[in-house]
Amino acid sequence: MRTALLVLGLAGCGSEDSGAQVVVGLTTDMAVGFDIHHLETTVEVDGVVAHTEGLSYGKGELSLPAELLVQPAPDGAVVELSIAAFGDGDAVPVVTRRAATRASAGRTLLLPVSLDEACSGAICPDGATCAEGVCVDPFIAPSALADHDPTWIESAPDACKTPSSPDPVIEIGQGQSAVAKLSDGEEVPIEPGPQGGHHAWLALRVAGLRQMGSRLTVGGAFPDLAVEPFSTTSLVTLRKAGEGRCEIYGIRFQVDHGLPVEAVLGQTLDIEITLEDVNGDAATARKRVVIAP
Repeated sequence: MRTALLVLGLAGCGSEDSGAQVVVGLTTDMAVGFDIHHLETTVEVDGVVAHTEGLSYGKGELSLPAELLVQPAPDGAVVELSIAAFGDGDAVPVVTRRAATRASAGRTLLLPVSLDEACSGAICPDGATCAEGVCVDPFIAPSALADHDPTWIESAPDACKTPSSPDPVIEIGQGQSAVAKLSDGEEVPIEPGPQGGHHAWLALRVAGLRQMGSRLTVGGAFPDLAVEPFSTTSLVTLRKAGEGRCEIYGIRFQVDHGLPVEAVLGQTLDIEITLEDVNGDAATARKRVVIAP
């Protein structure tokens, strides 16, 4: 489970003893790192700007779903969050969103805020904001909000996984710049790597696993050679590929670990890939291929 993404400070509010706090639960059905690269956030308390922040995927600051923790505010103060989400290098936001509530003494409120693909390019009347493709009032009364429970994030929807997603499943494909089908017994080409060794380009189609922070383990074994199985592990960000589906391509898998490349040419290779997300959900797939001579 991810911890708080950032603290949105309200310095100078004189509210340390009020016990009123707001935690923003930020989610998106767009792919972070592809559709969204940068967020600009602004917090206002009773109409006064208290904090601004920029978050960049490229700098490792942006990972969703996540929490935005607003430091204590005076009881009854209106706390409003404005967010603009930008694509890579874009000057115009892909989507904007506002959300507001009133701080309530003795409570830590969870204020849900989603950045929705259906709101991309939406223009709402003054005072309204877009949520799930519809212009709505950004204000939600504290009585309509649940108290903050950190476990909300475990089932929070994202670009690749929602509460209605199927059980985790992955399908092994191939490709450097797109996902192509890979059949059992198919010959796969290899090429020299930039840092030595020779690799094949693998790819995955994915369902039911988180878009960000999943652990990818790619293993291989040559059944006809007396060598130990080998594997590599990395953290990956998936690309959205349609409703409920995601993918990743350009997985560089070195096939000549501890062997001269001549020894693996024409050999059968058993590939095993496991993808495990930050919730602990995982899927494994296997494929038997032949290294092209």
